[in-house]
Amino acid sequence: MKFAIQIMSLVLSFGMSILCSAASPLTLDSALSTALESNPEIQASVAQADAEHSRIKSQYSPDNPKLGLMRENNMNLMEIQMGPMNTWSVTQEIKFPTKYFILGSAQKSKAESSDHLLSAKKLEIRKKVISAYYNLYAVNQVISLLEAQRETLREVARSAESRHSTGAVPQQDEMKAHVEQSKLESDLLLVHEEREAAMASLLALLNQGPSEAPFVSEKKLPIPKVNVAFEEIPKIAATQSKQIKGALALSEEASFKKNLAAWNFVPDFSISYKKAWTSAPADNYAFGVELSIPLWFFAKQSGEYSSASSQAIQSEKMLETEKLQTGSNIRSLLAKVRSHEKLLQIYETALIPQASSTLSASRTAYRAGRVNFLELLDSERSLYNMQIAYYRSLAQYVEFLTQLEELTGSSLSSLPFGGIG
Repeated sequence: MKFAIQIMSLVLSFGMSILCSAASPLTLDSALSTALESNPEIQASVAQADAEHSRIKSQYSPDNPKLGLMRENNMNLMEIQMGPMNTWSVTQEIKFPTKYFILGSAQKSKAESSDHLLSAKKLEIRKKVISAYYNLYAVNQVISLLEAQRETLREVARSAESRHSTGAVPQQDEMKAHVEQSKLESDLLLVHEEREAAMASLLALLNQGPSEAPFVSEKKLPIPKVNVAFEEIPKIAATQSKQIKGALALSEEASFKKNLAAWNFVPDFSISYKKAWTSAPADNYAFGVELSIPLWFFAKQSGEYSSASSQAIQSEKMLETEKLQTGSNIRSLLAKVRSHEKLLQIYETALIPQASSTLSASRTAYRAGRVNFLELLDSERSLYNMQIAYYRSLAQYVEFLTQLEELTGSSLSSLPFGGIG
């Protein structure tokens, strides 16, 4: 009996712990931290960067030496007397020393590019996580507003029914209230569907399954503030953009490879050592040095140099394109961030308070019979539409702002940055 009670208490405590953990809201900081640690795209980029760095040492080393064994059986007079000769040899091919330094420098540039691409991927995932979080928050707020509007419409419908029973208003007012309620129910269905999509997007970024659906707090999220002067942002992007830095590193790699192709006209070396261990004097050995002659330079080396030169030009043009495209995107995003920042202020300070005051006045006037039902419904819709538009604009503003931070590669606002370097 005592054992059963202990089991029951353990089950209850475990269940309570699950409920408590499920009830704890997912903060934006914790969501971002989880994504940066668990997102498979970031993990793949980390593995790629590690692989490129691991290859640097190998570029400074020569190829593996060749070990050979040879048995000579020519059946000449000496061999008849002493037997077949067994020989071992070792051969090492060595590139011209300058080539190793160029190869290592090229690989360093490639590894540096992979580092910038890793940072760019982290910034991309950060943008998606913050946008998804704010989008989910906005959708939750829209659902709350629509549910509140549904309750308000029920009150309005009851008021219309009461006034119709006294003959103060026609029956059409009551019917219009029910039609408006039905339309609102269909809107709620669509928004709930949108919420499921937003939740699925956030879970995918966090590398979590449906059973781990996070609870986003209903507490009002602040409007992120830009803490950098707008005119300074293009300058920051020119020096900090991960896309530009990655393209620059690839351009440097192509330049090193062009230089390496030029050094292919210089001969490489091959050093060999040979020694017999049977049927030969004890102090016998053979040592040789060979040089590779670029005899077919007009076909091989010239073609390789021309190809490397074209690839270097391509990388330079891609770098210029990246700079131009980044600058264009930043100017576009700056305009969107500015306009949405002002729009949110207008919603908070003017549109929503005015719509709220209008609705209160319309309700009082409707009860007194000074306005008709359509005017009351219009005031009702206006307030909720303003509030819904505010949250939609907030989600768009955050998306544009995080895109801007992704392109500049720097923290420009009060949003968490996740320690991305």
